[in-house]
Amino acid sequence: MEIIPVGTTSVQYQGLMDDQNFYNFMKDTLQGIGYKVNETSYIQFAGQNYAITWVAKKFIDDYMAYRITIKLDYRGLTETTATKDGKQIKMKTGTVQITLVSDILLDYLDKWAVGVSKLIRPIFDKMNKDVLVQRRNTFENEIQNIKSSIQSHFG
Repeated sequence: MEIIPVGTTSVQYQGLMDDQNFYNFMKDTLQGIGYKVNETSYIQFAGQNYAITWVAKKFIDDYMAYRITIKLDYRGLTETTATKDGKQIKMKTGTVQITLVSDILLDYLDKWAVGVSKLIRPIFDKMNKDVLVQRRNTFENEIQNIKSSIQSHFG
């Protein structure tokens, strides 16, 4: 498998939030655009500080996949109440840092790693260079759309 780094972007929000609602929003957003989401880490720090790491993959074909590593890092959370639609609801205040690290995975099934396929792969990659550039551009746009959705969620 070959990993092609695409980029890293982040969003930080400080203020009133519903962390469980945001967790569900992020997961639903990613799954809604075709990603399989796997939570790989949950670390609880002192107080109500915690970090969650996900790996989301979208399989384009049997040769290429998009991978986003997402880290949700919550700090300084304190419970509070807020009024929504005339009702008191439990919320939290604090900071969340969302980091998205994106990569393209080539030959993620390792079909082109042995035998004759290993010899043909450089030719295949060269012939499909334009396809890779196009898919990379599509992936970069998708990451920007995810980032915009996150920013819109927090207002």
